[in-house]
Amino acid sequence: MANRLALTIIVSIILTIILVSLVNVGASIVLERPDYDDFCFIEPAPLTQEKCEEVNGTWVGEETGREEGVVTKTGFSRCELDYKECRDEYEKVAGENNQLRYYLFAGIGFILLLVGLFSVENMFQITGLATGAILVTQGIVTNLENKYVVFFSLLGILVIFGMVAWKIISKYKS
Repeated sequence: MANRLALTIIVSIILTIILVSLVNVGASIVLERPDYDDFCFIEPAPLTQEKCEEVNGTWVGEETGREEGVVTKTGFSRCELDYKECRDEYEKVAGENNQLRYYLFAGIGFILLLVGLFSVENMFQITGLATGAILVTQGIVTNLENKYVVFFSLLGILVIFGMVAWKIISKYKS
């Protein structure tokens, strides 16, 4: 009996990892993340901050040294043209993408939480509850910038899941 329980737990952990990975890879196929370089042009030449500002660019990063008035290439300092406009557009698109990811992760996670609650097989209970909790958490982390949406949808998940869980657990007590 103990071997069956241990095997069930191990298989559930493996299934949880596979399901979380599957949802993540599927989300990356369906919801492609925006690329910063598609929105903002980065001047490839190592300009000085003064030259960057002369062409209405924004100097981003830190200078670590100079050679004849030119910033040494650090891989971090750069001149971005149209910084404010392109950054705002990128952040808007990235925010919309993160919100869709949140709905996807939280929705699938919530469904798996319910599957775990209603299942009579231990393996499905453990896998559904663990995978659901991980996906809901991942959705929160993905879209934490939009706190009100996350807060109120999590509150809804908590209320619904809590009531259903309480009813199911109460039924087993009797």
